Amino acid sequence: MTSPIPIYREAFIVVNKGFRVQSGDCVTVLADGDRMHEAQALASAVAALGGNVTLLDITQQVINGLLTPGIPEPPKNISAAVVNSDVIIIKTNIDYAHRFAHTDTVRKAVDNNAKIASVEEGLGTWGLTEKDIEIVHERTKKLVEAFKNADRVHVTSRSGSDFTVSIKGRPPLLVTPIREKGVMMGPMPLWGEVAYAAIEDSANGTIVCDGVMNFVAPFGVKSPIVIKARNGRAVDISGGEEAEKLKEILRSADENANVVAEFSLGTGHLEKFGTLSEKGKYGTIHIALGDNHHAYPGGKNVSKYHIDATIRYPTVEVDGRLLIKDGEWVF
Repeated sequence: MTSPIPIYREAFIVVNKGFRVQSGDCVTVLADGDRMHEAQALASAVAALGGNVTLLDITQQVINGLLTPGIPEPPKNISAAVVNSDVIIIKTNIDYAHRFAHTDTVRKAVDNNAKIASVEEGLGTWGLTEKDIEIVHERTKKLVEAFKNADRVHVTSRSGSDFTVSIKGRPPLLVTPIREKGVMMGPMPLWGEVAYAAIEDSANGTIVCDGVMNFVAPFGVKSPIVIKARNGRAVDISGGEEAEKLKEILRSADENANVVAEFSLGTGHLEKFGTLSEKGKYGTIHIALGDNHHAYPGGKNVSKYHIDATIRYPTVEVDGRLLIKDGEWVF
């Protein structure tokens, strides 16, 4: 039998160093059945720090959310618990959690100045230290500084991406393991990301997803998905069976689901390829089709969908300045 000690040790680091739970905080932990033991470890860490913790089993909502590709808005009883908490910790299937971040419920919790994040898969197996959290936090701030006042971003990649997108005037969203009040939900504690709401009509060129795509290919694509973008929208999609799955989703989605709405860069050094957490991995970038209004500063596109797609080993130029070469930062 695996010792529970690593789970409780890392749970305490997550709650104390990442969420910085204080005595008296009202904390809600949302969990599904497959991850309940990890959620209990997180709840125990909250209690040890003096937080008032409630653990909610939302297995049925997670199952329902995994059956459809849209944004999984929770029922009003769960929504009320989230909106009225000081800290919200989400320990569910990661695909569900990523899409849950784009709900009205999360937006309201953030507007109420809550701290909110999902905890990634594998609690107790990471070998996590407080230093790891600090490294990702500082690296993410460094990336924000490099992109300060950025407008035109040009991306190429080994797999054939060659596209431009504008982030002019859009403030960055910093997703780091150290959670702040009133900052949009993101994964943690390995994850690091700087995300921008793309100017909605700006993306043009060829986007090749050779990594993961939530709902469509959560463990990595079998063959690259090629997305042709024109004036901010995906106008043609090709590839294998997963490309066909994406096309089918968009055919039945709302009219704004095909907008290239997000441009993001990963900063975490402990993330692994082949999981949805690779979106937060150093050396990757990702774009998203669909909504950018709920989660990203300045975003104007409203959709019931948000579909992330990673690009591995990208080369990124910003306003003519080379910042990333084959996934390695050169600034």
